[in-house]
Amino acid sequence: MSPSDATLRERAWLVAEVLVTYGMVRWSVRRRDLPTVVAALRRPRRRLAARGALDADERRLAGAAVRVLERVPGDSRCLTRSLVVLAMLARRGRDVRLVLAARPAPTFAAHAWVERDGRPLLPTRDFDDARLAEL
Repeated sequence: MSPSDATLRERAWLVAEVLVTYGMVRWSVRRRDLPTVVAALRRPRRRLAARGALDADERRLAGAAVRVLERVPGDSRCLTRSLVVLAMLARRGRDVRLVLAARPAPTFAAHAWVERDGRPLLPTRDFDDARLAEL
């Protein structure tokens, strides 16, 4: 089942979940340090059972979240997107790692993404060799 095969109701629930999670992530990042935010996102208040093919495939779920966040005004850069995906997958009982990477030269650049079992679920943008930390 592709994302386009998901029922309208499934897609609406997913969009609502992304938006609520986005708000929670934005609120948390403003008030706490990153390791504390990541730990809190990994401890969801309630677990969600898989509701469809999008939930069963982490990559599709991550892609759907990114597509929703691309349309949201505000900060939906790589760190925010990664934290939203991390929280959504944690609710489904999936263990993912937040990867932070940076290149100091010639001009500073940084990137974040999530991985499951060493496989990136969001684009690494060729920062694989510049890893600083995994949370």
